[in-house]
Amino acid sequence: MQLRPYQQEAIDSGLSALKAGSNPVLQLATGTGKSIIIAAMTDHFRRAGKQAWMLTHVQQLVKQNAATYERYSGINPAVVCAGLGRKDMWGGVTYGTIQSVTGALDTLQPPDLIVIDEAHRVPHNEGEPTLYENILRRYPEAQRVAMTATPWRMDNGIIYGTGEQFWFDTLAYNYTVPRAVADGWLCPLVGVETETQLDLGAVSVSGDYVQSEVAEAQTNDWLGAVARSLPVLAPLRKHIAAYCPTVKAAKKTAETIHRVTGWTTTVLHAGMSQEERDEVLGRFTSGQTRVLCSVDMITTGFDFPSLDCIVCLRPTLSSSLWVQIQGRGTRLCPTKKNCLVLDYVGNLIRLGGVDMYETFYREKGLVEVEAVPRQPYVKKERQIYPGVRSLTPIDPMTGRDAKDGAELVVTVHNVNSVAITLRHKKASPVLLVQYICTTPEGARIDAANFINTETPDRKTLEFFDNRALAIRLPCGAKSLSWQLRGARKPVAVTVRKKGRYWNVVEEHWA
Repeated sequence: MQLRPYQQEAIDSGLSALKAGSNPVLQLATGTGKSIIIAAMTDHFRRAGKQAWMLTHVQQLVKQNAATYERYSGINPAVVCAGLGRKDMWGGVTYGTIQSVTGALDTLQPPDLIVIDEAHRVPHNEGEPTLYENILRRYPEAQRVAMTATPWRMDNGIIYGTGEQFWFDTLAYNYTVPRAVADGWLCPLVGVETETQLDLGAVSVSGDYVQSEVAEAQTNDWLGAVARSLPVLAPLRKHIAAYCPTVKAAKKTAETIHRVTGWTTTVLHAGMSQEERDEVLGRFTSGQTRVLCSVDMITTGFDFPSLDCIVCLRPTLSSSLWVQIQGRGTRLCPTKKNCLVLDYVGNLIRLGGVDMYETFYREKGLVEVEAVPRQPYVKKERQIYPGVRSLTPIDPMTGRDAKDGAELVVTVHNVNSVAITLRHKKASPVLLVQYICTTPEGARIDAANFINTETPDRKTLEFFDNRALAIRLPCGAKSLSWQLRGARKPVAVTVRKKGRYWNVVEEHWA
């Protein structure tokens, strides 16, 4: 099997790190062929007379990775996966789901190497009784390799580092989406923040947005507006995947799009039998169905290069999930020049393109959104901000995760303001100034500054003087927020942590 240059680089980097005694992470963009790299590394151990395991969380990835290993090595690997009806006990290479392998530990030979695909799903080593942790603790002498496009988690941040909490200790290789697109191995994405944005103001957050509440917020009028926009924004797209918050919402979305546009639609969710899922996917991939409304089903293990449009109706705070969703559209296909990402729920402004593309476009800024545009795109003011929300800011004084009271100097990318009423000061609103910032290590944080304009003090006067705004104080906060749009903003601020929040201590100007 002919390897691409970057795949050979990744294999060499991974094996070198293992030889040096490390437990490396190999970060490769979705669609760049991680299964071939896994095959080469596990076969390297087999040829050395050692046992190698490949673990992941879904049977589709087991099936795909095992098939790639057979093509690569000419050998049929052992497979332990209940969903595939297999529990093989032979060979030096075993591919399986974490659930099925856990149930067969007493009959399997101990591994010398454990490769984990989609390794961002592995929790940190914190003594929790998870399936991954139980296996990794049971075989402490086995070396470990993490394969993922997104080596971070919402709860713990980066999955590698020094310290007992990390199962992996180094990033041995990184092949990004921009590099893969430039090299011609991935299809570019075109991201559009649509005008029909969902109001998430009343939606609760518990780790991530509560999707049942998101579904309630998606009214018939809103879904109708979404459906009416599709023929305008994506008239020539043939294979459209819509990501929905709940099964009920997916059914309502499919019905609305079909009624408004006349396009063929269908729904895919985990409550279906395997036969039903295969039938639905078959109709979609063959082109019989134009729009597939899915609920948590086509984020990993879904390999369909012809996918040319992603419609996101599922908001998230997870940058790794957002990368996985967008990654479904990056595979090369002769029938498309790019994949259009239509975001109706604020993921682009919240999480950015996550290295998928340099920026994205507001709907009114588009001249053309179809493949091979006749005119160049008209770029609006940049709305994507760098940094990753799931990374934990580091306190430079201690070198550890920032705790209460920690002070950081962070770079400012944008400043917004709104008048709010504080609980302990209900008499009159104050100006809440929000700063979108990044730390030196790339963590995204939002900091707050409260400006009292009714009874101005020195802090208030300095705030407006630094922005060269002639404001007659005292005055109401509501009348001021609009005047701050377009005003000068600091290049950096000093912020102090208090609980889950960061407060601005000082502004720094150029």
